[in-house]
Amino acid sequence: MSGICGILRLDGQAVAQSDLDRQMTRLSHLGTDRIRCWHAGRIGLVHLMTRVTTEDVLDAQPLHDADISLVADLRLDNREELADALSIGGAELAQMPDSALLFAAYKFWGPDCVNHLLGDFAFAVWDARTRALTLARDHMGQRHVFYHRGSRIFAFATEIKALWALPEVPRVLLEDRLVQGLPPDRLLQAGMTIFDGVYVVPGGTVLTVGADGTVTSRRYWEPRADPAHEGRDEAYYVDAYRTVLGEAVACRLRRTIAPAAVLMGGGFDSTAICALAGPAVRAQGRKLITVSSVMPEDYRGSIRHARRWVEICRRQMPHLDVRYVTREGLDILTGMEAAFLGGDNRHSPNRYVTEALLRTIADAGARTVIDGFGGDYTVNPRGQFALIRLLRTWQFRRFIAEFLAMRRHSRQSIKQTLVRNVLWPLMPVSWTRALSRYRNGLPLSGPTMPILPHVLETQKTGSRERPRRSSGDGQRAGIERMLRWQQDTSARSGSIAAARLGLVRTQPFHDKRVVEFALAIPEDLYLKNGRSRHLARTALKDLYPPEFQGRSVSNDDMSPDVLTMAKRIEPLMLAEIDRMENAGRLSRYFDFARMRAMLTRRSVEQHASGQEFDTLQAMNAFIAARYIEWFRGDN
Repeated sequence: MSGICGILRLDGQAVAQSDLDRQMTRLSHLGTDRIRCWHAGRIGLVHLMTRVTTEDVLDAQPLHDADISLVADLRLDNREELADALSIGGAELAQMPDSALLFAAYKFWGPDCVNHLLGDFAFAVWDARTRALTLARDHMGQRHVFYHRGSRIFAFATEIKALWALPEVPRVLLEDRLVQGLPPDRLLQAGMTIFDGVYVVPGGTVLTVGADGTVTSRRYWEPRADPAHEGRDEAYYVDAYRTVLGEAVACRLRRTIAPAAVLMGGGFDSTAICALAGPAVRAQGRKLITVSSVMPEDYRGSIRHARRWVEICRRQMPHLDVRYVTREGLDILTGMEAAFLGGDNRHSPNRYVTEALLRTIADAGARTVIDGFGGDYTVNPRGQFALIRLLRTWQFRRFIAEFLAMRRHSRQSIKQTLVRNVLWPLMPVSWTRALSRYRNGLPLSGPTMPILPHVLETQKTGSRERPRRSSGDGQRAGIERMLRWQQDTSARSGSIAAARLGLVRTQPFHDKRVVEFALAIPEDLYLKNGRSRHLARTALKDLYPPEFQGRSVSNDDMSPDVLTMAKRIEPLMLAEIDRMENAGRLSRYFDFARMRAMLTRRSVEQHASGQEFDTLQAMNAFIAARYIEWFRGDN
């Protein structure tokens, strides 16, 4: 991922080169190939280049003329379409980097150019004619940009650390807000971060800083169905599935200057990416690097993991260069504080695994890493409420047919199929939540994490409830809410960690084209012949290994032996919990007694193949407490 940053002085003073130098130093890891800055009076812009595509070799940002100046971190997928609209010939286009094409688009359309762009992007444009600075982020927020608006300056940067490099930007952690956002059912409001005075441009948003320093923003796009895909027959959706997703994958591969990699879990989503990538990588004379987190080859225990499915895919797809990570000697404490520093935030309990996967990819020479995140709430929904919808829409004959087919495929009894796929989804959310809590040894009410309830009850500002999928309003409505939440995520999962290793991380299932196609798919196609992922199984039948026609929709976790790891370092964690509790400073937020109980509740034999919700929630809280301590000590 390349980087951008800059400063607009609101007090009329000239931007100091020393301030731009501070920002550049903090983001130097994003400029492995080149770093350049430009400043004129009260505005200064910086671009840090990591070349990923063939056109990046031609890039010479910052770009500027008498009217506008621009820096961008981007990959444009509709270059030919833009060139036609802007009357740019083929020979000229061949010599244009994406930034120059964006520059021309902004000159022609102004801030409304975002309505014509397709791809992953974050950019900043200074318009000398209006004395305004414009920031924009792509539709689903695959690239990102943070900002600070003070009394004397407006500053922006790809990563928060470049904002903190400036004396005017406070480095203050809003501890209440951090703790409030820890439970899985809580989210920060759009645009907010856990730091005082630091904000993020949400996905699909244009933000403008006027000549007087006034900040305004607007959504230029929200997840919606493309009318061109609505009201079609099943044959159309089968064909379009392969075409639309295939193009989203190809756009992330065909222009790369180095081999690309996929985080491969062996499920429907990552395997679809691997399968559809075949033509692009073969045309380049390359292989697609796949990296998977699995148990050791000689492991014969009961932990479920992805190796079997990855090996099945290797057999079917000779264009894959398969590599494995097995996590020996790694745990959540490994490099914890370095990760805090590099990531500008706390991290998840899976960070030690993700980091090992990304390091393996970087060592293999890749610069692009693709993952299948988002597949199950776009084109590959699991169809949890499909049978309920058939009942509510009076489709009784189809309900019976699907019920019996589901029972046959799952090899369950009638009672098991009825309870799991009809009665359970019909239960009130409060009941299912209470039963899930009971199974995981959690209290039946209050936060699922070891957080004191009063923190969530008294500190309401800045948070909202995470969207829930419900049987009452159809699965489509739940998918739409989930997509809007993903738009507001401050940075895509693992993108900053990837950038530290010279990698750009991207997600085809969050591609605008895929989202707009997904929201047009009829819910009748979420489940068919007793199987969910019907479109994927049908559209990719000749690309998926044959075993995928009978494969369950459950995924193998990237840290399948997380409980083994947690038990191995349990004495260290318990000692740390004792120390933090005795210090007393964090007792206003965390229930340390519950944290201990959640960590020690299971034995190694009581594993859930990486799905140990209680253990993971306790570790999440533990990491957050350590982050607060670290931040205070480093402040």
